[in-house]
Amino acid sequence: GNDGNDGNDGTDTADAVRAALRTAPLAVDHSLLLARVDRRTGEVHAHTQVLFPAGSRLRRGETATAEITVYGGLAARAPVLLPVLAGTPGADGSGAVTLSARRTDLAAFAPRRLAFVLHGPGEVTPHEGAHAEGRGELPDIPALVGSLPRRVIHPPALDVFLTVDMSGADAGETGERLGFARDVIATLARRHGPGLRVGVVGHYDHAVHENRYGPRPVLLLRVPAGPARAALAALTGWRPARREQDTASSLEDALKEVGRLVRARPRTARAPDTQRVLLVVGRRPPGLPEQHEVVPACPLGADWRAELDALRARDVRVLARADPDTGPKGPVHHYTASAWDALGAGGSFRPGSDTADDVADTLAPPWRWDGLPCPLALATPLL
Repeated sequence: GNDGNDGNDGTDTADAVRAALRTAPLAVDHSLLLARVDRRTGEVHAHTQVLFPAGSRLRRGETATAEITVYGGLAARAPVLLPVLAGTPGADGSGAVTLSARRTDLAAFAPRRLAFVLHGPGEVTPHEGAHAEGRGELPDIPALVGSLPRRVIHPPALDVFLTVDMSGADAGETGERLGFARDVIATLARRHGPGLRVGVVGHYDHAVHENRYGPRPVLLLRVPAGPARAALAALTGWRPARREQDTASSLEDALKEVGRLVRARPRTARAPDTQRVLLVVGRRPPGLPEQHEVVPACPLGADWRAELDALRARDVRVLARADPDTGPKGPVHHYTASAWDALGAGGSFRPGSDTADDVADTLAPPWRWDGLPCPLALATPLL
């Protein structure tokens, strides 16, 4: 007779069968579908990374975890799919069964460690601690593979120069500028790669009563264009100084020195399509070649407008990152505003609102996909 437990018996039997099936060996590889970029040609191909190889098996009640490092593409926070497949797909993406396809965001160029858990044949889930969004509909893998970009287009070589005002009201003011310059350089190094060269000029105030004939204190610190790591190492030894006056800095001399550094690397020593940019980091405008009202003259007679024109004539794009002038309106204010407008005509940034990442994005020519953006995580880093 029926004792009322038939329903429970059926459930128990199904659970027992499911538990037994989970201990069966995997008939095929269970893999994560990624994209791989050829470092030499930039061509993009589908790539499967085995998470759990065929033949793997679990004991009753056991799970297995596989960890893998994937890499972000070109966009700052790009959503990508993480399709887990049973079997190895053909070149066109056909021939494998899609088990799951979570979506997650990856930072540009950055690595991300992911973990996947095997519960049995055909059952793979992201690790509980992994950041992944809902499963959604399973994608058409052949269509996904067919939508991959043809290749990644590397940006042209880039020469970046920075000037940094080393004199401030206190060490904190100058330290912020130095820290910002270091952050910009480090961000560019992470994103641009071996085609990046960095030069830096730090400038201190002229001494009171200084002239071009007498002995002078240290006015400029310089790092010729070279590897980013050399510039970063040099900046760690730079020390701030108190500013001599509030009206103008020695930026005019720094611009002249940048011109020398630019000319020191002839066109024949650069890649044909090298782009060159200068970022001016400071608070006070440059001095004038001759005193005008209360704006002081450069003791060495440097003309910042002529130096700026000379840099632009050599195809150097000039941008500025300056503190806003909060002083009273008057001749100094008007001169300061007009000077920073001229220096920042190619792009201007403000402390507190534009981050080092924002500035680096503007300075560097972009990487580009030849085709649609890559919808998959990358198996290897772009840099």
